[in-house]
Amino acid sequence: SPFGRARQVPRYSLTIDFMDAISGVEKEVEIEGKRRKIKIPGGVDEGSIINFGDFMLSVNIRPHDVFERDGADIYVRVSIPFSLATLGGQIEVPSVDGEVKIRVRPGTQSGTMMRLRGKGAPHLRGRGIGDEYVRITVAVPERLTREQKRIIEEMMEKGL
Repeated sequence: SPFGRARQVPRYSLTIDFMDAISGVEKEVEIEGKRRKIKIPGGVDEGSIINFGDFMLSVNIRPHDVFERDGADIYVRVSIPFSLATLGGQIEVPSVDGEVKIRVRPGTQSGTMMRLRGKGAPHLRGRGIGDEYVRITVAVPERLTREQKRIIEEMMEKGL
């Protein structure tokens, strides 16, 4: 045929850390016996395929022990004490670029989801950054002092 056969471009895979996928990373790889420095852009996701011209690279991402990811959005679970959920206050939560202070409203229920705009992963194509969603769980104390127990019993009598 006049068009010739399209040359198959070799395909490799590389596993990178969760945080490197968020911020981007430079890696040294060996391709067909040659060492090469390659740049992986911030925002790559599990299974992303990057075309380097003479080869394709499929990206795998190691899971993180605190963060989960869905596209450009990051999810994190945070446990707060019962007293803080009841009275409200400030807590620090992890984000992909460090700790962030957030306000917990008085009466916050377990399972409440809070959205932190622009605290997610960068979008691979196009501009902008995803959000972080913080799921609050309220920790119920397992053991109480006599005094704490008396206070809770009083609250119970008052229907709280």
